[in-house]
This record gives sequence, structure tokens and C-alpha cells, in this order.
Amino acid sequence: MYITRWATKSELPLLAEYWFKMACEMGEKDGIPIPSIERVHEIRNLFIKESEENNLGFRVAVDENGNIVACAGGLIRMEYATPLSEEQTPFGWVICVYTMNNHRKKGLASQLVEEVCSWLKERGAKRARLWASSQGRRIYESIGFSPMLDMEKVL
Repeated sequence: MYITRWATKSELPLLAEYWFKMACEMGEKDGIPIPSIERVHEIRNLFIKESEENNLGFRVAVDENGNIVACAGGLIRMEYATPLSEEQTPFGWVICVYTMNNHRKKGLASQLVEEVCSWLKERGAKRARLWASSQGRRIYESIGFSPMLDMEKVL
């Protein structure tokens, strides 16, 4: 049995550690470089700053002992919705979606991402975007995310 709730400011350093675990797993599966410890500190400070500015919210799932076992963050940014847009609008990013290994395949990521998307919508975002690992793509597609049409060239 899990309960979902908003993360507290004091829990943001733990969520930065989960971000690091997520990044390491993406690195193993998709060849993305593993971040340095300095980058983890930068992310922790970014989480705190954006949370204080009310641009970032984290939903967490806790187990029966009150331990955070999964998380998903929502970040609001002012961005151009398309390359030809004339003005910036609130845009949502889903960030740091992570579930501890022994709590996976129970729907926690999907539930937390949906809760984050509702929060982003309440904040004025009309669209949400996320970066997904190859393993996570099917989860996000099952809850309505579409693959993007961007292209990449390694230089």
C-alpha cells in the first residue's frame, strides 16, 4: 500500500539523489554520460531554488513505513510553444521520475506523472514534455505522451 503526497523542502536533497540514480540507470541503458558529484549538488540547489520560487513541485510515493520509494517532479518554465510562436507561455516539464527497484511495476511512476501533469495544468501549462529513457518510453506513451519529432546529430 502506497500513499502519494507532495514532497517537503527537507526531502529535496533525497530527491536529488534519486535524480542521480535515474541518470545512472539512463547512462547504463542508453549511453548517457553519468553526472559528476558536482552536478548532483547543482541539481539539489536547483531543486531548492525552483521550489522556493514555486516553479517546482515533487509528488512522492511513500511505503507503509513512510519511506519515499518513487518520485516525479513538475517544473514550470516560460517558453515558446513552437518555433513560430510569438510569445512565451507556461510550459511544463516532467522531471526526475524514479522508482526504487523493489517497488517497480506497481503503477507508481504513471500515477505520480499524472499527478504532476495535473499540477502543471493548474499552473497554466497547456503541454508537458519529458526526456524518457528507452525503457521508460512505453510507460509514458501509455499515459498519453507522444514521441517528439526532433532530430539529433552527434558532433
